[in-house]
Amino acid sequence: MSKIKLIGIPYEGPEDFVRGTSLAPPRLRWAMESIEDYSIYQQKSLPDYKDYGDIRVDFDGNPGETLKKIHESLMEFIDADSKYLFLGGDHAVTYPAVLALKEKFSDLTVIHFDAHLDRRSEYMGNPWSHACVIKRLEEIIPEEKIFTFGYRSRAPEEPESGIPFSILEHLSITIDKIQSPVYLTIDLDVLDPSEFPAVSNPEPGGISFKELQESLYLLRGKLVGIDIVEYNPLASDSIFPAVTGALLTREALIVLNDNQ
Repeated sequence: MSKIKLIGIPYEGPEDFVRGTSLAPPRLRWAMESIEDYSIYQQKSLPDYKDYGDIRVDFDGNPGETLKKIHESLMEFIDADSKYLFLGGDHAVTYPAVLALKEKFSDLTVIHFDAHLDRRSEYMGNPWSHACVIKRLEEIIPEEKIFTFGYRSRAPEEPESGIPFSILEHLSITIDKIQSPVYLTIDLDVLDPSEFPAVSNPEPGGISFKELQESLYLLRGKLVGIDIVEYNPLASDSIFPAVTGALLTREALIVLNDNQ
């Protein structure tokens, strides 16, 4: 039985600027059919993994209650022997995913790739917004165990935290100091819009896909979970973002399978 579980979380909050992130999980699975199972970058093929499909999401409820229900649904899949890839959905889905894994991996470190800090106390009246997700995580995980890289935008009320503009150079310095299991959250708007335009809140000046790949590979052997969030299929008419996201999904599954 596969020890890697893929789960879609097709949730997006009511305050999202451009709707469509809830459509990402099936779109990414569709695009997986267009790429090779073999990664020329890692010189390995896709490992065995179990795709559990998308969990049911209620869009009519209070956001906090909806995320609570998502957490309860995820707990049906969580065990300490497996590794997880979650496909969002907007960035709010990271909270229930981390909360679920934290019940099995108590000493969890979170690494956060994003164009934004996501540390607002609330956004448009919603404390469970994608713009607040890291702030909420800091309430259940010590701040010193959450590392943000690649941001290039912040609200005045957000404290400066992490490393802006780049990832690879600073992550390579940080990673050897981390001994606990790692959860990686990848907001795809960390990429420059010229390479990945299909997000709800694009920010110029992002990293390249190559830097994102190399940063992912640095975490080999440390990861228990990854999420890929904020891909919005409605924000681009091109097939290119879907294929890029699918390729990242393949690379993430291979890295999760590698304990070295």
